[in-house]
Amino acid sequence: MDLRRLKNSFVYAMRGIGELFRGQQNFRIEVIGAVVVIAVAYALQVRTIEKAILTLVILLVLAAEATNSVLERVLDGVNKEINPHFRAAKDMMAGLTLLMVIGAIVVGFIIFYPYLKPILWSPSRLAG
Repeated sequence: MDLRRLKNSFVYAMRGIGELFRGQQNFRIEVIGAVVVIAVAYALQVRTIEKAILTLVILLVLAAEATNSVLERVLDGVNKEINPHFRAAKDMMAGLTLLMVIGAIVVGFIIFYPYLKPILWSPSRLAG
């Protein structure tokens, strides 16, 4: 095992994540959303399995956003001119990312609803 190469792999990966965070507004928004979701999950004391599901869904959204960003960079590097095939590929990848976000919202709703229902619809809250 070459520890220097392993260390370099981590350095390059962290540099890539930093590039995503600095250069991609949507990635930053999704990271902020992830922090909020995890904080709410701990505040509401959701079950461990539900936290694991939320974590996986968050990672899938971030991975889709990263893949979208990589595809855009590669296609822009190949050809700066508007190419209908490249535009379609970029739009499809953005659509996939949007579907992942929508799916994450649905999963979040399914998980959080039972915890929020007593808080949002308590008789004392509705009476006052």
